[in-house]
Amino acid sequence: MFLNHDAAFTTFAPAINDTLPQHTATLSAQTKLETKRGWASGDDLIVGDRVSTMDGGFATITAITHPKRRAPLVQVPGGVLSTCSDVALPADSHIALSPPTRWSQVPVVSVPIKALSGWNGIRPTLFAGPDLATLHFEEEEMIYAQTGLLIHAFDANADSFFPTLSYGDTRALLALLDGKMPAPDAAAA
Repeated sequence: MFLNHDAAFTTFAPAINDTLPQHTATLSAQTKLETKRGWASGDDLIVGDRVSTMDGGFATITAITHPKRRAPLVQVPGGVLSTCSDVALPADSHIALSPPTRWSQVPVVSVPIKALSGWNGIRPTLFAGPDLATLHFEEEEMIYAQTGLLIHAFDANADSFFPTLSYGDTRALLALLDGKMPAPDAAAA
């Protein structure tokens, strides 16, 4: 008697919050970031935490979302890229890399972490990260992780303050850093 329902149920589309800032960085829950209250892992961060940035200040986390996807991870060993310990980041993350001054006048460029695979022990992992957190910021930021690694929080659909290299350009930069190709001739250009 109670289980016989003639009522119809409708499906609703989930509400999408378009007001979230689009300057984002996705990281694994174990990634440590420097905050005003000390070093905190990604899963301990809360909205309102302030994280250390490349410009010497602290940026406020305006929102934290958890992507529904499982992303392949790239493992950066401790000691590489100024990290204090091993860190795994989603393969589509961008980080800062310092180009040689003869190649570019900017202090850092933003590169896809997956393009660094095979360089200085950086390698893709065999598993996908189930516990990811996407941090949202009001402005584009380079945030410190694992002591010295800079993760780029940016809007992929807008112009970036930092030059953003493609996969191929990043591989060419790595070859230049390793001395496997000559520097571009700026005088001939």
